[in-house]
Formats: sequence, C-alpha cells, structure tokens
Amino acid sequence: MLLLGNLPMNVGAFHPMGTNEIVLNRRLIKGKTGMNERCHVYTILLHEYLHSLGFEDESQVRRLTYKVCLENFGKGSQVVEASLTGPWVDLTDEDFDDLEPELNLELVRNFERPDSGYII
Repeated sequence: MLLLGNLPMNVGAFHPMGTNEIVLNRRLIKGKTGMNERCHVYTILLHEYLHSLGFEDESQVRRLTYKVCLENFGKGSQVVEASLTGPWVDLTDEDFDDLEPELNLELVRNFERPDSGYII
C-alpha cells in the first residue's frame, strides 16, 4: 500500500517494518510532474520497497537502489542520477522551514491492483 503523508522535508518516505506500507512525503512531491520529479519518486519508492523486502541497512539499500537503476536504465539516465542525488538537490532553505502540524495520511487508491498480472 502507498500512503501520502506530510513528512519533514528531509525524509523522502519510510517503510514501517513488518507492514506492506510505504509512506511517501506528500510535501516533497507536491505539484511536481516533470520527468526529473518522476525519476525521484521512482527511486524513493524503489528504496523503500527494498526495505520492505527485509534490507534494513541504509547504506546497503542506497547501493542496491543505484545498482537496480543502473542495470535497468543505463549509465547517464535521469533515474540513475536521481538515485545518486535524491530529491533534495533542487530544494531551497525555505522549503525546509515549513512543517505541517499533522501527518495526515492518505491512501493512494489503485496503486497496486491485484489484477495487474505481474504478481505471482
């Protein structure tokens, strides 16, 4: 399950261990629809998905995220670059100042449909 939440700007997403949930930072992706932003969302979700598979060590997950992106998209790809820089590269100091008072979780409906055919 994918949820959107108002997280601190230094947090892209998190996976509560032992669940099938990923909470993505709504504030970090709000209003961003370009290719670069989609690449960042992809790498954030991949990173958290690797956590959901049981990889707990943060540096190991970062390396695996990079490796998966490199092997699937190739050197020089925006996705590979996003796996290295993270979504914070284009933010300003002001972006980090505002903090929402509540987490305000929202379920992303139909994120993973059981009839999609790729789940065994």
